[in-house]
Amino acid sequence: MLNIEPIGDCIPIRSARAAIVVALRALELPSDACIGVPLYCCPVVFKAIKAVGCNVRFIDVEPDTFCMSVADLEAKIAQIDAVVAVHMFGNVCDMQRIKVVAQGKPIIEDCAQSIGSAINGQMTGSFGDIAVFSFRSGKYLSVGEGGALYAKDDKILSSISQLVSELPVPGRMDDCMHVIKTYIRSILRSKPLWGLIGCRLWSAYNKSTAFAEKTPIAMTQMFRSDIAITSDRLAALNGLIEKQRGNADYFSESLALAFCKVPDEKTGAFYNRYLYPVMLSEAHDREAIVAYLLERKIGTIQPYKDIAEIAAAHYDYAGDCPMAEQVARRVLVFPCYHALKKEELQKIAQSVTQALQLTGPAAGSNELFMREAMDDPAQ
Repeated sequence: MLNIEPIGDCIPIRSARAAIVVALRALELPSDACIGVPLYCCPVVFKAIKAVGCNVRFIDVEPDTFCMSVADLEAKIAQIDAVVAVHMFGNVCDMQRIKVVAQGKPIIEDCAQSIGSAINGQMTGSFGDIAVFSFRSGKYLSVGEGGALYAKDDKILSSISQLVSELPVPGRMDDCMHVIKTYIRSILRSKPLWGLIGCRLWSAYNKSTAFAEKTPIAMTQMFRSDIAITSDRLAALNGLIEKQRGNADYFSESLALAFCKVPDEKTGAFYNRYLYPVMLSEAHDREAIVAYLLERKIGTIQPYKDIAEIAAAHYDYAGDCPMAEQVARRVLVFPCYHALKKEELQKIAQSVTQALQLTGPAAGSNELFMREAMDDPAQ
């Protein structure tokens, strides 16, 4: 067995999607097993499930967290052999209730967006049988690629370690090329190149590339360069989360969202605020808001807006997750990054307010307003 350098108590791997493949194999499920997974999540999760020959059973989501609906899971649990619980946007699934409803069936926690989030002081990733994490560009631990697996059970952890050790190890030339590509992607996604060319390139790529060709699952061990960067950046993680939560709190306190909904932390929960999602009312024109903010050089994300169409076209989705479809149509994410400066936070908040006023149910007389806290954003 090759000597795999651990990241904390976790086993590193090429990506979170590769981690899901390994996790499903480690559970030794039947090849045609049915895996329950929320419809509203990154579609690479579905791709990973299919890669091991399993079937996808879609579960609806809760409107107040955008995470898996326990009620819908309970209604479908008889059809399911294992569960992938996705902690969406850094919000947390109701893991205690999911474990009860799962009736002993294995649970994989997808913590790609929830590193640092917790429930009653217990970190996400420590509730299920296996947890997967992501260190891909844009995550809290942003290193280019990379992921990790964790399991409390020694037998499962040993199986994971064995499976990962059998994967190919990227060579030095591969590692060098990866570093160069990651650097180029990074500068294209940063100021000023993102506004000048990066945004257009990404848009053109999404329009011209078929879903099946996007985000392939490379089954290899993690690049050594990514392991080194991850280890170096782990020490700064708590500080980044604290800063980003401060930014999120500023937005929540500064905006009276009369026609929108922002997920509040449930009692006992701690959200890392990886993203700041706003659930628009049906009356808002999301595309108009996106265009308005883009004119002011504020980028936005419409996460997984085509997820129902993708799931229907590739994974036999039957249209039984109505809340997830609403969320996909109505959620908008605007910048909340820990690196934002005071004046940038103010500009974003003011612009979002104006955009919502112009596109809301009562444009021009919207009750949404800025509070005095606008003058004192979180530091």
